[in-house]
Amino acid sequence: MTGPAVPARAAVLARRRPEWEPWLAPLQAALAAVAEPGWAAALPASPPPADDRRPRLAGATLELDARMTRTCLLGLVEAAERAGAPVARARLAGADAADVGSLLEASIEQDAAALVAIAGRLALEPAAVTALAPLVAMPLLHAARARWMAGVPAAWAPGYCPICGAWPALAETRGLEGERRLRCGRCGAEWPGQWLACAFCGNRDHHRLGALAPEDTRDTRRVETCEACRGFLKIVTVLTPAPAVEVALVDLETVELDVAALDAGWTRPEGLGHPLGVGVRMAAPRGLRGWLR
Repeated sequence: MTGPAVPARAAVLARRRPEWEPWLAPLQAALAAVAEPGWAAALPASPPPADDRRPRLAGATLELDARMTRTCLLGLVEAAERAGAPVARARLAGADAADVGSLLEASIEQDAAALVAIAGRLALEPAAVTALAPLVAMPLLHAARARWMAGVPAAWAPGYCPICGAWPALAETRGLEGERRLRCGRCGAEWPGQWLACAFCGNRDHHRLGALAPEDTRDTRRVETCEACRGFLKIVTVLTPAPAVEVALVDLETVELDVAALDAGWTRPEGLGHPLGVGVRMAAPRGLRGWLR
């Protein structure tokens, strides 16, 4: 559940950066939807077999309540439109179950081409659909993390998320010991991060690893870079880890680091670190068959 800290943190962001409201409003709606128990019910009773490189969601078949999924999607769009983002809620409201399921599946897979195709079918702006896609998948991915994180191998070594296969949004350097933990902005998961190694390509040549550090946050927030893949990763120094539902907010709080890295020519990998191959089925609630066309 989101708890009181999430809206408080979001409120601080909204006051400090009112221009972020078109993004922050649907993000708050997505985080509020994490508390809906129906997302956990969509997960298979048993996850696919665990190993030391395969994310827990890989190969899973998900059966979602169509009404709940549609309500969540329209809630995100309504929040975005109230904040001034032109998303065309009316067109999404007319989407059938197949399109809603395809949108969720493409969001989970971070399939940019599929999202553009869905936008075309629904006569929506592709940029708006692509921007909302991570939020569409967020409540379900948080449910998967809450249920399956305990089964992740303790020695998980890949740089991508052990739950949903995404690349880390950031890394936390924790406490006096400086333990490094990678954090997923989609599902809030955490896993070990390696010092002097690129999380994206595994490069360990320290001559090709670097850093960007704003003068005023040098000790608490910086960017680490890799010349081998041109990737960058945000590093945040903390005493205690951010709660899972706050990782996306921390990611937004540190967007100036993204801007600085991108302006300097560094990038982030597209798509997922590991393919998932999930299947999404949309099921109408009992007694409401045909509620979605």
